[in-house]
Amino acid sequence: MGIDTSGENLGLAICQDGDIMFSSLSRPGLRHGEIIQKVTKDFLLKNRISFNDLSGVSVTIGPGSFTGLRIGLSAAKGYSYSLGIPLAGVSTLLAGAYAFANLDKRVFVVIDAKRKEYYWAIFDCSDEYPKRLSRDSVGSIADLKEMVSDDIIFFGPSHIEKLFLSEFEGCEYRVSDNFNLADTASYLGEQDIKNRRNIDAAVVVPFYLRSRF
Repeated sequence: MGIDTSGENLGLAICQDGDIMFSSLSRPGLRHGEIIQKVTKDFLLKNRISFNDLSGVSVTIGPGSFTGLRIGLSAAKGYSYSLGIPLAGVSTLLAGAYAFANLDKRVFVVIDAKRKEYYWAIFDCSDEYPKRLSRDSVGSIADLKEMVSDDIIFFGPSHIEKLFLSEFEGCEYRVSDNFNLADTASYLGEQDIKNRRNIDAAVVVPFYLRSRF
């Protein structure tokens, strides 16, 4: 099962043998902690899956909302411990790049980091598996301008679309609000777990990328 609470969305997904079998996306804002257990239980019940049917759990571990990341990882750890199943963690920015798999473009995935800064990473999405062209980073608009070329597509939240279209004249910007990062988390998590690249639930922490302060 994949879980994403890295932003305003709450995403859940079930992957089996590389195929997304079930997917759910809601937009609770900053209420993840209040509803995640009920939403997860209802999601599994609706799709006739019991917790004991789960063979692994995967979660987006950042960058993203400090509070959201903690809630998602805490839930995933809880399922891993209580069910005795392996845990996998996925970069939020890498998960976003999978929206453009097999598109012959470079994709600049961005997340609002607040305080006039943005989390970002660049990917070559020309085949099934997006390839990293940069590490996950954080910076200002000025920092981003040093990395941008004409063939890049921005992929980010709707509330910064106008800003990016004005700052990067002629660029293409696609909105990420309705893309379920949990789909990618469940898909990549299944691969990691099968290849024994799962993470230690006892020591893993969210990838905040920068201090809260």
